[in-house]
Amino acid sequence: MKTEHKVFIGIGLLTLVIIVGGTLLSTKEGVKKQEKLSKTMMGEKMADEGAVHVARDKAHPAYKTNPPTSGPHWVGVAGAGIKSEPVADELVVHSMEHGAAVVWYREGLDQGEIEKITEAFNSSSGKKIMLARKDLDVPVALTSWGYLLKLNTVDEAKIKEFIETNNDRAPESAII
Repeated sequence: MKTEHKVFIGIGLLTLVIIVGGTLLSTKEGVKKQEKLSKTMMGEKMADEGAVHVARDKAHPAYKTNPPTSGPHWVGVAGAGIKSEPVADELVVHSMEHGAAVVWYREGLDQGEIEKITEAFNSSSGKKIMLARKDLDVPVALTSWGYLLKLNTVDEAKIKEFIETNNDRAPESAII
């Protein structure tokens, strides 16, 4: 067999492997997405307060829930991860509109409890934000676009399940 034929056969086989592998991978991702979408959203379904963008220096109606689950927000997002400094609600709400699940914990919570929350947060997958909240009436509150789950105790399994169930199920999908 000529070298040219071997090269063409090799290229053909490689192309076939890439096509089959890509198909299997995309099918696997599709199945995972379908499994996630078949799960019921966690938390209490809250009234939709809209998704209007407002300028940073303009007043807007107060959010009807604490912490907020939808409503007016600024251009820009909070960014994923654990926040050590306060972040404006308007940025967090915009991140939720783009699929973020948010773990809020009461400011001043015992460090041991914060470590449990952090462990649950870090061990979960998906679009997520974690931050302290000054006026939270429970130790932990979990939000995603239109949903609120308040926890009277730190429940690591529930935190992880909420993040993995509710993230990336919002009106828009993009950066958070």
